[in-house]
Amino acid sequence: MNQDIIDRLRIDPGLRTLGELLQDREAAAHEIARLRAQLERTAAIRTNPRKETATPAPAHLEARTLIRLSDLSESLGVSRSTIYRWISEGEFPAPVRIGERAVRWRSEDIEQWKNSLQGQETTNS
Repeated sequence: MNQDIIDRLRIDPGLRTLGELLQDREAAAHEIARLRAQLERTAAIRTNPRKETATPAPAHLEARTLIRLSDLSESLGVSRSTIYRWISEGEFPAPVRIGERAVRWRSEDIEQWKNSLQGQETTNS
């Protein structure tokens, strides 16, 4: 029973009992579920790397970077509620939903928003 699941599944089914086949089927299903969960965790880590320091993101990052609310709040120097108020007033880019309870902002949307603010400042001066 300590054999690798792949080796066990390759044994001719005609040489095995129904109980052995059912056990191997269950073990294979468990292994597939474990691997899927591991794959989902790996994909989540790649799309949502945790920020280790409080420094702003380097300018050389590609334009498709997704920004967390806490990072966005910190970089703009405003509260989270202010960001959501701006969104409700139509003054700030809407977030992108990446999960049931998770949103991020596209860095290019934020850059365009900042550029539009700078354009308004020069027009108002």
